[in-house]
Amino acid sequence: MNKEGRKRPWLAVLLSLFFPGLGQLYNGQFAKAVSIFALVIIVNMLSREPLEIFLQFADAGALGDVPRDTLTLVAGYSLATLFIAGISIYDANVTAKKINLEIEEKRS
Repeated sequence: MNKEGRKRPWLAVLLSLFFPGLGQLYNGQFAKAVSIFALVIIVNMLSREPLEIFLQFADAGALGDVPRDTLTLVAGYSLATLFIAGISIYDANVTAKKINLEIEEKRS
């Protein structure tokens, strides 16, 4: 952020790529950032057990024997994580640009 309060959209995107919600925090959206952090933590907590089961089969070289419900859960949690990250990245970029536009409009 520079002295005028303008945001760097590329930085907001980069922060959200690093960890979903950091871009929102950079943009000053504390509640949204905490919500995204919470979603990521919840999804990661829920995916822990199915992922451990999957990795046990992978370590044993028996991926073909992984129970179908475990595969479904691992895939679902992976997609949920990617979805949350994608929304976070998109929102951080759009919000940073919106903040900059509002600053420019106030100057005019």
